[in-house]
Amino acid sequence: MKTKKNIPQPGKNIIALLTDFGTEDHYVAAMKGRILSLNPSAAIVDITHAVEPHNVRQGEYLLWSAYRFFPRGTIFIGIVDPGVGTERTILAIQSPEYTFIIPHNGLVNAVLNEEPKFYAVQIDLKKSADYFHFPISTTFHGRDIFAPLAAHLSLGVSIEEFGDRTELPPAVPLFMHLRDETVKPRILHIDHFGNIITNIRVPAQAEAERAVKAIGIGHNLVSRWIRAYADALDNTPCLIVGSSGLVEISIKNKKASAVLSISLDTPLKMYWK
Repeated sequence: MKTKKNIPQPGKNIIALLTDFGTEDHYVAAMKGRILSLNPSAAIVDITHAVEPHNVRQGEYLLWSAYRFFPRGTIFIGIVDPGVGTERTILAIQSPEYTFIIPHNGLVNAVLNEEPKFYAVQIDLKKSADYFHFPISTTFHGRDIFAPLAAHLSLGVSIEEFGDRTELPPAVPLFMHLRDETVKPRILHIDHFGNIITNIRVPAQAEAERAVKAIGIGHNLVSRWIRAYADALDNTPCLIVGSSGLVEISIKNKKASAVLSISLDTPLKMYWK
């Protein structure tokens, strides 16, 4: 095996995992076991395994929210892969800072909009067969393809060993910017506290307050802006810019998603000032 050590160095032993596997079953543990059997010194970090099953858009948001806080050289495995076992392709993507192993289904789009200087390799199952776990299950590529590839990358193998470089189409924008209606407003995620996180990205809350009169969500119209969760009136849905620079809908000390009966598919409507 050739070992071209061209991966950014400081965090190269860190492998971060994001999946929709949940933690009730053995799937995440099997992936970690496969990584550690190849590189016992790998530092494995769980971003989350609670992506709603098959919800690529939610996984895209969560990967984007977390990746840039990791050390240079971190290797990310992202698996929200309803096409596992089909003709869908697998990509290894390297930016100046990070490497990503993901299905070619849009999971990394938001990241690539932040990391324009990247190159991608389409995984060639024949060319890179020496790096896989056999037999390859048609239902568990995470264990048999993604995990061993990441482990070999952490040991210094170059992504060029896994396939040929490929050009990717322009990344589809995930975020809606103020008054830009080329991207429709959506709910990306409902967090542990029940806060409803939208795809409305703002440079600063003051600008959002000047531009947004209200947001319609389900049968509710939310118009009150707050700067901190505790500033809200009791039982009052409010708008706030969260830590990722995205507009959220929250209710103080309650789960807004439950109070408002909201799911990830609930439509949003913008009302501008």
